[in-house]
Amino acid sequence: MIRQNCVYCGKEITQRSREHVIQNALGGLYESTDICCPQCNNYISKYIDAPFTKIFNPIISKIDNFSKTNNTKSLPPCTGKVLYQGNLYNANIKGGRVVGCPELSRLLRCDATKLPLQIMSYDFNLNNSEFQNGMAKIAFNYAIDQGIDFNVLKPGLNVKKSGDNITSIQFNYKILPFCALNPLDLQLELHTPFTLYHSMILFGQNNKLWCYVDLFNTFQYYVLLSDQINEVHKVYSSYAQTLQKPDRTKPKLDIHRPKDISIYAIQYGVEPCADVAEFSRRVYNAIDQKSQKTSINNIISPKIQSISLNRFLTEPKDMRELLLFGQSMKLYFNEYDQLNTNAFRTMTYDIDARNVVSYPEYVNYLFGKDTKYLKNYTRAKFEILNYFLCQKQK
Repeated sequence: MIRQNCVYCGKEITQRSREHVIQNALGGLYESTDICCPQCNNYISKYIDAPFTKIFNPIISKIDNFSKTNNTKSLPPCTGKVLYQGNLYNANIKGGRVVGCPELSRLLRCDATKLPLQIMSYDFNLNNSEFQNGMAKIAFNYAIDQGIDFNVLKPGLNVKKSGDNITSIQFNYKILPFCALNPLDLQLELHTPFTLYHSMILFGQNNKLWCYVDLFNTFQYYVLLSDQINEVHKVYSSYAQTLQKPDRTKPKLDIHRPKDISIYAIQYGVEPCADVAEFSRRVYNAIDQKSQKTSINNIISPKIQSISLNRFLTEPKDMRELLLFGQSMKLYFNEYDQLNTNAFRTMTYDIDARNVVSYPEYVNYLFGKDTKYLKNYTRAKFEILNYFLCQKQK
C-alpha cells in the first residue's frame, strides 16, 4: 500500500521523493519513495543527515571503490591524532593526508604538514545528539518502509512547526549500544577478518519493536521504536550491503574435470551444467549481475571458517565459556553452518538462567549493572577500525 501523506508534515505526497534509509553519503543503497515529501526530505538531508554523516568522514575517505550516487570523488575532511617525535598531536586530515596541525605548527613555528607525521588514529564523536538522531532516523525509515503502522512509531517522533513550515524534527527513541554477550559473538566481532558493511534487523519481541543498526561493521546499536506492539503480528526483516563496488573482472575458467564445474558453481552461485560454454556464460552473467546488496547470512556464515577453537580446547578449560560457545553455535547456526537469521542479534544464551533471552533486553540489564565490559568491547571495535583505516594509508 502506497503512503498518501508525508510522515513528517502530514501533507499529501503529490511528488514522490527518494529517501535513503541509510544515508547516501554513507554508501547506503536502500531507497524508499514511501516516507516523505520532497520538502521534508530536503530538511532531513540538511539538518539530520549532514551533521550525522560528517562523523564518518574518516571511513568514507579511505574506502577503495566506495559506492555512492552523489559527490562520488569527494574526499571529506576529518580530524585525528598524529605522531611526531614520540608525541601525539591533533590534526586535520583529508584523503589520508595531514592538511593541518595547528598545535604542532605553533609549537615549532613552522608548517607542520611538511614534517614526517604518522597518522595514529581518527576521531569519532558519538556522544552527541546528531549521532543519536541519525541512528534513530535509520531505524525509523526502515520500519516505515517495511510497512510498520506509523501510529506505532509516532510517539517517538517529535515534529515542531511554525504555521505550515517545519522548524524541528527529533527522533526520541531509546538507543542501546550493542556489545557481544557470548563467546561466539566475541569471536565473530573481534577475531575474524574485518570487512566493511552495513546491516539492519527489524524485529518484534516481548511487545517491543527493535531495530538493530550496524554501520561500517563498527557502530552497532539497538533502537527501541515501540514498547506497545501486538505480539500476534510477528515482525522480522533484515538488510545487508557491502560498501565497495563489485569486482566484475571475468576470470579465465580452468575447467578440466566435473569437479571444477562444481567448485565454480558454488563460488559464483550458479547452476552447474556439463556444457562448458553454457556454464561459462552463466558464471560471467552472475559476475555482471553481482550486487552490493546481500544477506546477513552471506556476510556472517563465512566467518565461521576463520574462528579458532584452540582457546576453548586448551588447558585450563573454562567449561562455562565452552558451554556458552556451544549453545550460541546451536542458536545461531544449523548443521550446514548457515545462519539462523531470526536468532542472530535478536537472541542470546544466558548461561546463568540456562535459557535463551532477548539480546537487547539482556544488554540493557547488564549495561545498568556495569558499563566496564561495554566500554572495553566498544574500544576494541574502534581499535580494529582505526587499524584498518591507518593501514589503508600505507
